[in-house]
Amino acid sequence: MNWLCAGVYAEGPTDDRFLCNLLNRILPPLAAEICKSVPYIDDARRISEPRQSRGASREERIAAAIEESWSECNLFVVHSDGEGAPDEVRRERIEPGLARARRARPDLAAAACVPVRETEAWMLADPEAFCRIFETDRMPPLPSNPEAESDPKKVLETALCALGARMGRGVEDYYALLGAEVRLDSLRRLPAFQQFEEELRKAIAAIAAPAGA
Repeated sequence: MNWLCAGVYAEGPTDDRFLCNLLNRILPPLAAEICKSVPYIDDARRISEPRQSRGASREERIAAAIEESWSECNLFVVHSDGEGAPDEVRRERIEPGLARARRARPDLAAAACVPVRETEAWMLADPEAFCRIFETDRMPPLPSNPEAESDPKKVLETALCALGARMGRGVEDYYALLGAEVRLDSLRRLPAFQQFEEELRKAIAAIAAPAGA
């Protein structure tokens, strides 16, 4: 493997902005750990289904998005908020789409990204990230176990507003900044993130394996 590029199929543009920046930081050390020689790693990018597939089932849309981006990406991340039942969401909203994609592309390397409730919980893992973004010593009060929050999006909005952020059309910029700033060590306290990172590790290993191995 001499190159690596992740395509992210996310539920919304805010998830996309956070996850792409996060992947840009996760993938290089994982590739260095797994590969004999470190590949060129392109920036992660959002992928979507072609226009004609947008009325189709989620399973069909995932497979179509992967097929549409096959020449540009070789690692695919499919995200869905866990809504309090992450195992069920994985089975019902991600695995069927990956299975369908693999019928056309048996060598598909993919990872599921399923926070327990919402991706916003991962953005709450590191209070110091907010201090760096807002250039302040005033650390926002964040939950010690973000994945246990029933409404992490509301907690995130409260924290951002307390530091002077304006909600609305520009909120996705803060999601992107948090993806670039949240410490990986803080995220690794969260079991859902641990599972995501392990799936990425396995996907990279599959890409790096010699053909036919």
